[in-house]
Amino acid sequence: MTDKPAHLAPEFGAQFAERSVVAAYRTRPPYPPGTCEILLELVTPAGAPVLELGAGSGDLTCELAPRVAALDAVEPAEAMLAVARERAARIPNLRWFASGAESFETDLRYGLAVAAESLHWMEWKVVLPKLARLLRPAAPLAIVTRGLEALPWDAELGRLIATHSTNRDFRAYDLVEELAQRGLFRERGRRRTPPATFAQPLADYVESFHSRNGFSRERMTAAGADAFDAALRALVLRHAPDGELRLRVSALVIFGTPLSG
Repeated sequence: MTDKPAHLAPEFGAQFAERSVVAAYRTRPPYPPGTCEILLELVTPAGAPVLELGAGSGDLTCELAPRVAALDAVEPAEAMLAVARERAARIPNLRWFASGAESFETDLRYGLAVAAESLHWMEWKVVLPKLARLLRPAAPLAIVTRGLEALPWDAELGRLIATHSTNRDFRAYDLVEELAQRGLFRERGRRRTPPATFAQPLADYVESFHSRNGFSRERMTAAGADAFDAALRALVLRHAPDGELRLRVSALVIFGTPLSG
């Protein structure tokens, strides 16, 4: 078995350090209410420090850190880290580490490790055994994803993405299954938040795709990015003529034990 699927290779993960991706991150859906509550219940023992890997621009970090005893957030991309530090400047129990998860080292032992939409880009055979050492006995790793409920334009959107994405190696995959097959993770449970509604202008919805794998503006041609944006706007306007979207987002938390492989 290869180390990772081809579409998760480092050259694709590196796009999350690019200026346009960082700028577009603000347009991603929010983590819905209930996400932090699930994570707080997983801290073992209660009151132990928490580790977040691949914290990005701090979307989840800024919500979770004020509610735990201490949080160490690890992020390798300098541009992401700059945004995150500014957002979290007044959170006293939060420490930022400019590091990849693979090279992060500490003497602390944590009551929970969180990877929110980030673990798929890491070197699994390095990071999962490291987490097995850094977590306290019975403390879990929580893998967090957020996603929109089904939209009437999803089928056509899927075809647009397949046409315009610069990641031509992409294939559907199940991260937890990939980790389990490699002997790196044993799932203990999963919980989903109730869906929450949020409003988003069409312009921000379109821009949110440029925070995704395969849609960095640095990697698309200007004409290609413009063509994708125009086609997506036209598609959505057929269903929402006023351009004001009310979307529903939920978060899935899958928790379990990281293994040494």
